[in-house]
Amino acid sequence: MVVFSSKMTNESEKPSAKKPEKSPMAMAGAGFEFVSSIALFVVGGYYLDEYLKTEPLWLLIGFFLGFVLAFYSLIKRAKENE
Repeated sequence: MVVFSSKMTNESEKPSAKKPEKSPMAMAGAGFEFVSSIALFVVGGYYLDEYLKTEPLWLLIGFFLGFVLAFYSLIKRAKENE
């Protein structure tokens, strides 16, 4: 005859109440994502300026657009870790 304890089944069904710890690699990933998104839009703006012959216009637009998107991503990641 096999008897299962109710304590054993309750522990396996209940999710852990502990928050996941923030590893240094996760923080480094957030920093890399922030810098790379700005750099991607700046480089895209630079090449668009070269093609359209509008010297600083698209580079500046790319910088500000990349900064806004990077900041949005950083805020979204911070809310997930609350």
